[in-house]
Amino acid sequence: MTRFKKFAERVVARHDDHLLDYGPEEQIARVENAMERLDRFSPLTPAIGTDIDLAGFGEVPALYVSTTDVYVLLSDTSEQLGWFHPKAHAWAEAQHKFAVQDQRRTDEERGDGRLGWEHMRDFIDLDLLLSVDDPSAKPDGGGRRWSDSGDWLISKDRLPLLLLSSPWGEEFMDNTLPAFGHAMREAWGDKLKDILTVHPDGLPTGGTAYDDLFTTDGLTRDEALRRARRGPSLDEEGQS
Repeated sequence: MTRFKKFAERVVARHDDHLLDYGPEEQIARVENAMERLDRFSPLTPAIGTDIDLAGFGEVPALYVSTTDVYVLLSDTSEQLGWFHPKAHAWAEAQHKFAVQDQRRTDEERGDGRLGWEHMRDFIDLDLLLSVDDPSAKPDGGGRRWSDSGDWLISKDRLPLLLLSSPWGEEFMDNTLPAFGHAMREAWGDKLKDILTVHPDGLPTGGTAYDDLFTTDGLTRDEALRRARRGPSLDEEGQS
């Protein structure tokens, strides 16, 4: 038994009703193997009693920590966000493919024949095979509608990107724009005032990046940071 056995058992038990192709023992072994691969190039220690705030849209437990990353489980996160898990899985799979491409370019540019991992640490496929009922999917030969998926460890650093891609993406973007505006103004200062903005047709707006692109909505830095973490906002009738 590896030191990742209990974690693997927990993940497989979470998806027990959706296992595809392999039973629990085989799927537990697959998760263990995936964790051991990660541990070889990015040693892991358990994160105990640490919850990660999803910018007010929920909380998920941090599960493991490496020297560079803090990891959460994708299915924990998709559940908190009310995100249909196969869609969250498809997002993670696409991001992983981008990471592989970036890693390949970096390896070739380095030119020493080694395979690096620096771009590969944010999206860790746990190698689960799952089948989830999906009314929107095309029926298979037996008339069943389903989607396959898996589960992933996601680096805490990638949670903003995850939130932008989730069902709360538009609201998260609205919440965080003033804080982003403050950050850009602090980083670039008056240089932003020298960048003229244009309309989609290419005509000048008469404004600059300082005011048009990196607005703060009149909020102070602290107010903007509080807004960035507020989660779902309510309209005048109290509906999110």
